[in-house]
Amino acid sequence: MVKINFNTTTNGRKKNFGFVARDHDGFILGDRAGVWDKNVQAEWAELYALKESMSFARAKNWPKLEFESDCISLVNRLNRTKAEFSTMGYRIQESLKLMDQCFSFSFFWATSCCNKVADYLCKWATINNYTKDFEMDYPLEIHDIILSDAIN
Repeated sequence: MVKINFNTTTNGRKKNFGFVARDHDGFILGDRAGVWDKNVQAEWAELYALKESMSFARAKNWPKLEFESDCISLVNRLNRTKAEFSTMGYRIQESLKLMDQCFSFSFFWATSCCNKVADYLCKWATINNYTKDFEMDYPLEIHDIILSDAIN
């Protein structure tokens, strides 16, 4: 099972996203920080970060996934069993189609303190203004956050 924490931040018109994928022992399997130049509400930015996370997981062929976000409204929408007839509901259903039937996935709410690495990746994207996959090649400041998060 792979757990993916994702998050977004706002910097004026730009939205920055970050996500980190970990195995069941907490070992980091991959992560990404990036910039999305769209003027949208926070929930839409979180959905975009989820789609980026899903695409990343699909490319890695991880069959069992848990997605965590600190955006409770998005997590509640993702966990609804009945169809939601709204633009957001439609986009959520389209996003879920990215994951075919060979993938098992679930969505959970995580407090901000559980999303430290994803949050820092958002800040990194704000400062550097570009998208990057890190894999295991982290700048020192990100490495320190990862170690601190793993210890706690």
